[in-house]
Amino acid sequence: MMSGTADYIDEVLGATGYLAKKFSGYMPRPGQIALARAVDAAIRDGEHIMAEGPTGTGKSIGYATPATYHAAQSGKRVVIATANIALQEQLVRKDLPLLAEVLPWGFTFALLKGKNNFLCLDRFYEAESKGELDLFDDPADVDLQRAIVDWARATNTGDVSELPFEPPPRLWRRFSVSADDCKGSDCHFYDECHAARARAAAAEANVVVTNYHLLFAHLQVREATGEDLVLPPFDIAILDEAHKAADIARDFFGFRVTAGGVRWVGRLLSKTGDTKLADKLTSEADRFFERLLALRRSPSYKTRLRQPHPVPWSELHGALHEVARGYTAASEEAADTDERAELRRALRRAETLAEQIEAAMTLADSGAVYFIDEDTKGRATLCAKPIEVADRLRRTLFGATHSVTVTSATLSTGGSFNFIASELGVPEPRAIIADSPFRWEEQALLIVPEGMPEPNDPSFPASVASTFSEIIDLARGRTLGLFTSYRNLNATYQRVAGNGHRVLKQGDMPRTALIEEFRRDVGSVLLGTESFWAGVDVPGESLSCVVIDRLPFPTPDDPVLDAITQRDRRWFTNYSVPRAVIAFKQGFGRLIRTVTDRGVVVVLDRRLVTKPYGRLFTDSLPNVLKSRRLDSIRRFLEAA
Repeated sequence: MMSGTADYIDEVLGATGYLAKKFSGYMPRPGQIALARAVDAAIRDGEHIMAEGPTGTGKSIGYATPATYHAAQSGKRVVIATANIALQEQLVRKDLPLLAEVLPWGFTFALLKGKNNFLCLDRFYEAESKGELDLFDDPADVDLQRAIVDWARATNTGDVSELPFEPPPRLWRRFSVSADDCKGSDCHFYDECHAARARAAAAEANVVVTNYHLLFAHLQVREATGEDLVLPPFDIAILDEAHKAADIARDFFGFRVTAGGVRWVGRLLSKTGDTKLADKLTSEADRFFERLLALRRSPSYKTRLRQPHPVPWSELHGALHEVARGYTAASEEAADTDERAELRRALRRAETLAEQIEAAMTLADSGAVYFIDEDTKGRATLCAKPIEVADRLRRTLFGATHSVTVTSATLSTGGSFNFIASELGVPEPRAIIADSPFRWEEQALLIVPEGMPEPNDPSFPASVASTFSEIIDLARGRTLGLFTSYRNLNATYQRVAGNGHRVLKQGDMPRTALIEEFRRDVGSVLLGTESFWAGVDVPGESLSCVVIDRLPFPTPDDPVLDAITQRDRRWFTNYSVPRAVIAFKQGFGRLIRTVTDRGVVVVLDRRLVTKPYGRLFTDSLPNVLKSRRLDSIRRFLEAA
């Protein structure tokens, strides 16, 4: 029998608990137990909690133990939202199955992904009937597409993650649909739909694992309709990797309009016989986005749109409304249910695009930033983001949920949760920073070498490159270089490639393959930018040294930051510094992954020790040994 109080946590996680009986040599983690107790108390009291669980804490087991307990004991449904698929897969393939095996209370769980992660039977069988499964845009796709076709005919779940490879988006689009494209209950294959079955399974589960995009879509739809149409209703929410949640919310509640998206809306005009309007829509879209691109590249454009009507737009706006009217008339005349549903979806999309273009061109919302992106192929995208999402999340999530746990390995800055709580709108949260199981004073050394120029000095990239070369000799390879710009990364690569160490560089191969090769080849060196500051988990000797080129402050061309600088005179202290601290902690956290790891972090930015704000960065780190001399690298690593 389990205790009716929080004592059940010791009975699961303690020295003689259920996990100890499962694993020989099991050692309780005090930080994990403290985190579990804090989450349990917050759920019992119907409060929200900010919980930082450093690497090695066992954070997911820590929060899942009380969450599943309350789901089983009181029938409360739990939603766990994460920022990336890897953590979702870990939860549903490892952590939750383990707990389901060892815990004395029963619970069920399900993974819920977006529709574009599932095989669309309607699209597949339509392509098959038209003989399109043997058509290839790229010769490299032949074998991959045939493998997908074979899998599609046999799969029971339709989940793309079942494939032994990650299909390129251009190929997977042939087999999947977005939420905008989905015919829903109008589809002939609705009863067999893989995505619908996954949602039905989630509706029966005690614990639903999902991503932030689906969570935010749920909040948006629930606010508009009062119904739980995306996720099943839930009482407890756990936001893991929550340091990313506000930025994902900004992206989600904003929009992106592309020329391709506008042309896509006109694709059904051939069915209505209005090819003249299709040509008009295409030409107006091309003209509009060419004007946006010219503006983006002009000296007058600085970070975001600041004046209404920056380019002519009424012609495209009018063409989209004309398309919507045409689809309305065609849908009313359509006899086929599928065709009618498809036309109605297209007309809604045309109206939405017209509204978004009008909003951006008139700067309709003073609480949003409107800006122009340019991709690597020189194509313009019209974008919008809300400057703040706190009020919306406070109203739709925290104000509507019994208890929300906001957690990550990196939430606090200088021991305070104020920044993330403010970004997310968490009202009066409880807080805990769990103890790390690592012996930081013995396992890690931080070096800020003397003699480095200021990061804005023209000589800085060359100094980074030459110092990095010295570092990897002292560390005998075994180094992860984390860069804030491709400029510094490329300068370093040119200096160190071919100098006796194998150097792997971002872009040489897929990210996961690069990390695996770095892990396998113990003496190798890996160079990466922003996406490598998090999610790189390489325990052991292969990663013995982390080099950070400069403190990761947000770039000045960030439209949200640009708007905040006008709103808040203390923007640097209130926004830029805490964001940089959290990103810095993410990079620092790549070093020590287990209790047996040992290594050095070298920061090439002198501001860490010369600027007053540098203290907040170092105060946010564990208590590690410190040095200003590079020759400490060899002594520290050889003393292991």
